[in-house]
Amino acid sequence: MLSLRSLLRTSSSLSRFASEEKGMTLPMLALTFFTVTGFVGTAVDVARLQLVQSRLSFALDAAGLAAGSTLSTSSLEAELAKYMNANFPAAYMGASTPAITAQTSTDNMVIDLTASTTMPTTFMNVFGFSTMTVSANSQVTRTTSGLELVLALDNTGSMANDGKLTALKSASTSLVNILYGTKTTIPDLWIGLVPFSQAVNVGTERTSWVDQVNFATLNWGPTSWGGCLDARETSGRDIVDDPPSVQTFKAYYSPSTDNRPYPYNTSTYTGANKWVTERYSNGTPKTYATITNERGPNAYCPQEMLPMTSNKTTILNAISSMAARGNTHVNLGAVWGWNMLSPRWRGQWGGEMDANALPLDYGTKHMNKALILLTDGENTMSSTIFTAYGYLSEGRLGTTSSSTAVTKLDTKMATVCTAMKNKGIYIYTIALGNPGTNIQTKMKACASAPNYYFNSPTAAELDGVFNQIADSLSSLRVSQ
Repeated sequence: MLSLRSLLRTSSSLSRFASEEKGMTLPMLALTFFTVTGFVGTAVDVARLQLVQSRLSFALDAAGLAAGSTLSTSSLEAELAKYMNANFPAAYMGASTPAITAQTSTDNMVIDLTASTTMPTTFMNVFGFSTMTVSANSQVTRTTSGLELVLALDNTGSMANDGKLTALKSASTSLVNILYGTKTTIPDLWIGLVPFSQAVNVGTERTSWVDQVNFATLNWGPTSWGGCLDARETSGRDIVDDPPSVQTFKAYYSPSTDNRPYPYNTSTYTGANKWVTERYSNGTPKTYATITNERGPNAYCPQEMLPMTSNKTTILNAISSMAARGNTHVNLGAVWGWNMLSPRWRGQWGGEMDANALPLDYGTKHMNKALILLTDGENTMSSTIFTAYGYLSEGRLGTTSSSTAVTKLDTKMATVCTAMKNKGIYIYTIALGNPGTNIQTKMKACASAPNYYFNSPTAAELDGVFNQIADSLSSLRVSQ
């Protein structure tokens, strides 16, 4: 049992203890508040940092994809800054404008990107940390997978003027090099070439496509068939993709009347469809009647087309071999480009195309089909130049009027373009060297969309046009 004195002593001790505890409470509370505030403040600043980090990463990926799509034609740094500013708002969470660095691989197929910014702290400033640095990394890879591409390119005589054919070869080569990079082949990338003038040359090995009855009646003289074909206008099959199994072609056969100077003596020739070398009275051939690319049954027949191949070197060699001669039937370039892309022609081409069951069906997963169609002039038809539609005077287009014939060729071109677009083929069109308002309007209408049409007033601008198309054809993905 406690005594009163003991109770008093205990009471006194408790009073002193309570008095001492009161003295410790305020510092402890202050320390606790400071610590909790520090933790809360740090959490707030870290949350802000994470928001900025997420936004910066998103903006860098978006900038890389957008700028990468113009890699061949624009300043990469300027494009990156433009798209970064569009996706990273000014002073976002108080952050500064991000700085971006980019490193491209030697073949321009890979872009490594880094972006960094600084942002002010809110509560961490109490601990002496006034700013935080935020950074992000990204890697964008250019790929070209699943593409059947045909280049239908004007090889008419006017392309020899003003350096246009030279520029076309250079620009086409640049496009192929962009798509392939440093590789010789890329899986599922196929490119074909259709040089066109007033006819298209399918190659002399494709005699099975030719009406043999017609072929046997032709007198080629001291030469042989060059590989060009007449249009199938009488049946309307010059605007559809019917293969030879539906209807064969007639061999292109330019009569001699197209290949001697005026005036001439028609009695020295055996008929409109016969080539007979004009001779002097002693039997010596006249020199101007020598069979050449411009004279003879194959007059102005362009370079042979190249069926789609995966080999870059083969494509570049074919481009390098193009030559300028003949008049202009853009519709034939378009329809033969379609034939090369149409699955109805599978098994017709031989070589790599047959070995790989090309062309693939429309809508095949991960496979696109595209045509690049270029011309430097209007469609033409005259009574002095033989074409895949014969002479204008023959009326094979249903008229002997030059202007009406041109209108019919324009209509055929428009019909073919519409049919291709309806099949899902992407069409890029190029008007080179200010060819005239009419054909420019037709080329615009032929393109898949307004931004798929390009005007190149000079040959010097053509390289940039093809680079833009190459960027459009390339796929971009964020690989890291």
